This record gives sequence, structure tokens and C-alpha cells, in this order.
Amino acid sequence: MDLPRFIHIRRQTVSALSSLNVKLVAEEIDKIFPSNKIDFRPPFPHENKMVEQARIVDLKQPFEKQRNHGHDSSGSINKLEIPLYDGFVMQRIFAEIIPISEMSLDHIHIIFTALLPCTFSEDDWRYHGRAVICGTPSIISTTGIVEALAKPREYYLSQPVSRIEDVANLKKKFAGRFIDYDDEEKITAASINYVLQAIFFFIAEGEPFCTDKDCRLFNAHWQEDLIHTIEKRMLCPYHRNMANKFS
Repeated sequence: MDLPRFIHIRRQTVSALSSLNVKLVAEEIDKIFPSNKIDFRPPFPHENKMVEQARIVDLKQPFEKQRNHGHDSSGSINKLEIPLYDGFVMQRIFAEIIPISEMSLDHIHIIFTALLPCTFSEDDWRYHGRAVICGTPSIISTTGIVEALAKPREYYLSQPVSRIEDVANLKKKFAGRFIDYDDEEKITAASINYVLQAIFFFIAEGEPFCTDKDCRLFNAHWQEDLIHTIEKRMLCPYHRNMANKFS
């Protein structure tokens, strides 16, 4: 199987994504896959309006069973603390507007968004936030990096907070053990990991993750595990050899 030759990167206009250095992400990917051509694409026209079709209104129902996608029964947007979107529906919406000539395996499309994509699990019958949805296109969420991965257990066991000052103190107490919205360095480094996962999804035949906790492809569920891979900045020998083979 040949490695796709082109990697196209877009930033969704729904947010400034100010804590992401997308050029640094591209530079790091270019070091690992120097034979690929990486380019930056403008946002899709009218993408903000289109993606609202993927808005989740009921956390405990799969998308096809929700009464009115994007709206509650009164016709108004369901007000969740953080708006949630079905990641696979988002992916389908974007895929429909990618040029047909770029839907071949020669092309990898990556979209950075501040929206929070989710996938529905039949194990506990509810939606869960995701930092990455691999496929065509792959969707990487900066909000997902912050919200979808769990903070340290002690964070949740600490005294419940009810004021902004309490939240600030709690974040200060656990500083360095989780990623927050204004942490450009860690959000950018995490994004490099997820772009690599999106690429390996194709070159590893749908198996983008690694069981080695030091590898950038480790499927972290805790932010501390993600931070660990960020600090290691490495691919395991198996995936490094795979990358070298396709470079």
C-alpha cells in the first residue's frame, strides 16, 4: 500500500483557534514524512451553517434517533454547556464538499476545529467527546484535546468548586498535569500526535494507535498520558520503521 502523496490542512472558521500553531504542526509532520506535499487550504464555504446539521441534542440517543437534529422540540437550539456534534456526521458533511478528484488514497484531508466532535457508544448508550476522528477528512478538535481526555483523578476528587476563583485555584494546584485552552505549546504538540494518527490510519490500514505509552500514536484517554507522549516526542521503533519505509 502506497502512502498518500498529499496532506491538505484546513482550519475551520468557527473559531480563531488561537492556541494552535498550525504551521509548526506542518513543519513537524514534514520532518517525519518529507516526501509528502503539505499545503494549507481555506475554510469550506458556508461550513459553519452546514455543520450545525451535526449538532447533538440528546446525549443518550444515537444521532439517527434524535427527534430533531440540532434543535429541541420547541425548535430552538438545545443549550448544552459545550455544544456537541456527531463526529461522523461532521465528517460526512465535509466529505461531500471535498473535490472528487481529491477523494482518492493519494490525498489526506485534515480539518482543525474548535467544535467538540463526539461518537456514540453502545457500551454505555451515550456520546463521548473525541479529540480526533480519523478518515476522510480527519477532524482534530482543540476543544477535544482539552475536554475529551480526562484530567487527573485527584482533580475530580478535590473539593467541589462553585466560583470562578475556586476553579482558578484548582487549575493552579494541578498545573502541568492537564492541558487548558490557553496552552499553545501543549495543544500544538498534541495536535502533532493526532495528525500522525490521522496519517497512520491510512498507512497502517485503519490501525492508527499504538500500545506503547511512549509513542506519539498511543491512544491516550487521560491528559497525563497525552502529556507524557508529548514530552517523549517519539515514535516507537515499529512505527518509526513504518514511517521511514513510506518516506
